[in-house]
Amino acid sequence: MAKEKIIAAANHSISIAQAAKELENICISYLEKDPSGEYLIPVNRQRPVMLIGPAGIGKTDIPRQTAEKLGLGFVSYSITHHTRQSALGLPKLVTKTYNDEPISVTEYTASEIVASVKDEIERTGNPNGILFIDEVNCASESLSAPMLQLFQNKTLGQSRIPDGWILIMAGNPPEYNKSVKEFDAVTRDRLRVINVIPDSKAWLDYAAKRSLNPIVTAYITTNEQALYTFDENTASVVTPRGWEELSITIDSYEKNNFPISAELVEQYISVPSEADEFYNYYRLVKDTISEEEIDLIIAGKADKNIMKKLSGCNISVRFMLIECMKRKLHKTAISGDNMGVNESMNNILDFVEKLFGKNGEIEIFMSGILSDSDIVKSVVIMGNSRFSKYLDEITTADSQIKKKMKKVASAS
Repeated sequence: MAKEKIIAAANHSISIAQAAKELENICISYLEKDPSGEYLIPVNRQRPVMLIGPAGIGKTDIPRQTAEKLGLGFVSYSITHHTRQSALGLPKLVTKTYNDEPISVTEYTASEIVASVKDEIERTGNPNGILFIDEVNCASESLSAPMLQLFQNKTLGQSRIPDGWILIMAGNPPEYNKSVKEFDAVTRDRLRVINVIPDSKAWLDYAAKRSLNPIVTAYITTNEQALYTFDENTASVVTPRGWEELSITIDSYEKNNFPISAELVEQYISVPSEADEFYNYYRLVKDTISEEEIDLIIAGKADKNIMKKLSGCNISVRFMLIECMKRKLHKTAISGDNMGVNESMNNILDFVEKLFGKNGEIEIFMSGILSDSDIVKSVVIMGNSRFSKYLDEITTADSQIKKKMKKVASAS
């Protein structure tokens, strides 16, 4: 039983959002000092952090985002681009004197990686930062010993990573990459290994902030398992990165009136069955409602034809409609046009009340739109109490916004 518990603990995985928070906590704790200026966690006890997870889920983004959030320097390398010489430094002959006798001795120039850290310190004047090394468990055999030295002593060759710089690495599990070399128990004992898994909620929150294509986000909302798919038979993988890049491409193609084809989708979504399913969904949505008709709804000018068309549409199309409206309102909200958001929200509410009547679907629809905290803040600023009954359905707005909205509602 004890052995089973240990194995379960070792296999514990967290979402990319949780990993981002954990990295932030690690950096704060590693850099904290006592009144005498000594690190509370000694440098030789500050284990390097290793993020392990499938490709394309955001492992390479969160160290940079953590550095930006905490005001730290940042240097990034992929170890697969390095030879032993560039990682450790090149050999050079120097003359040293021992017992009055000059002797030629081999030394090494600075490691390119460590030199880049020192360059960043010189450039910014910031002594603290993150050194991020990607694909570390795909390093060549010639770098096996240097990697162990790096994990143990934060050194590469004769160059040492400066104190105040935290070593964070990322790698893929062996089932996703044939080049992966699994670390032995002794090596893993020198690392803080964080197993990261795909997280649809975190990705959808990220997608909302980036205003990614609403058809893509609606599809993932209703097919969460599609965010990350690995086909063992063809060794094909669908990743959050692929969905984001497909989203950006669709926006660009639509803007230029280029055709969106099944072949285009498969360039980003490489599992054929998943690509076909999304493409069929995309065509269904486009055949049901146009961008111009969505603009009319938001402007309060939806006619009977639009109402009739949407009254019989399926749940997938309704999710898309929510995402389209949310994206447009989000852009208006972050531009500071609170009055525009407020007016649009009233128009949308008029529309969905006519569309759904008084049944429960209106709550689902409005809570989907109000799940964007920037939109909610605009509504709060304008003192619109009309939406107070939907507050309990809001999932991403923080508690302070909810309290303020309820105060506004009760005062009106």
